[in-house]
Amino acid sequence: MEKRTLFIKPSRSINGESKLDPVLIARNKLDGIETTITLDTNILISMERVVNNGNKWASVKKQGLHNLIKLLQRCPPQSVCISPGLALNEMPPELAQQSREKYEIFCSEHLPGFIDTPNCIHSEYKGKKEEYGYDDLPNESKAVLAISFSCLLYLNLIDNKFEGKPIDKFKKFLDKLENKVDVLSTAEIEIAKYCFAEPPSDCRKTIELRKKIRNNFLKTSEEKLPKDASEVLRIAFNGACDIHLLQAANIMDQNGIDGVRQDSWIATKDKKLVDFCNIFHHVNLDGEVGKYAAKTIHPEHSKDTYWMLADSDFGVRSLMRRSYHESREIDFDALIKVADEAISEIKKAFN
Repeated sequence: MEKRTLFIKPSRSINGESKLDPVLIARNKLDGIETTITLDTNILISMERVVNNGNKWASVKKQGLHNLIKLLQRCPPQSVCISPGLALNEMPPELAQQSREKYEIFCSEHLPGFIDTPNCIHSEYKGKKEEYGYDDLPNESKAVLAISFSCLLYLNLIDNKFEGKPIDKFKKFLDKLENKVDVLSTAEIEIAKYCFAEPPSDCRKTIELRKKIRNNFLKTSEEKLPKDASEVLRIAFNGACDIHLLQAANIMDQNGIDGVRQDSWIATKDKKLVDFCNIFHHVNLDGEVGKYAAKTIHPEHSKDTYWMLADSDFGVRSLMRRSYHESREIDFDALIKVADEAISEIKKAFN
């Protein structure tokens, strides 16, 4: 993890990336836009550690939260909100309750009088302390994560159990998405391109990115390949939560909150997530947030047949499915069944 807080804007203007600073936040306030910073789980864990170590400024700096605190302290009053809700929902309930309490203690010392998002709900978290995952979620939350979760399960299945060349693995992955998930989800497909790639030794940038993305979406917290189904389910759940964090920021920007326009950012210490957003993000166009997906094409890819074939195959399938995709209605109960079937395949393959 990084020694300072990093900020992600998942959906960007076509004119390029903006920087989160007091000037932007003040300008937003003048324009009637509310700036919201959604906290990643690693930020809440760092806040807990600060509180557990005496809640002193030295611990704030040690945990890499100093630049987050300084940013918030320099902003005009009531111009920016911080939201821990998504991160708390990712935790086992008993740990989430402890984390929420430590978060409030942290804020009372280092951000006195600071406000949470106006529509926040101060939930009480009760339940498991560990071994918490997709199956423990209520159906509404399952449906929200189902596509990303299922895609990442199939990504792990093919990476671990399917023999073949990189392009064969990638096409097999697309087959699974079409036939099982019935969605070609761009973010997960871009992740798969890097995971299955075997770049030449002189393609250093691609090799480095591939390692980071594989560590985030195919490996355990110890950076090892999963040994059994429970580890695969945990990896896919954590990865799906990361993707949902990005998607939620885009949704808030598009829909606003209680009629108030939003400028939504993510605060994290996960450099791998930042790196992924630098090669893949969404672009605002025609008044719509995240209307198009944008990716970075490295010069190294132009001489790699794998990348050309992968882009071509995905492009052809996307065009063939466009009219179907634009006319369909999403059935959320069906999404849960899709995830259940993916879970069954993982348990059969890994146990």
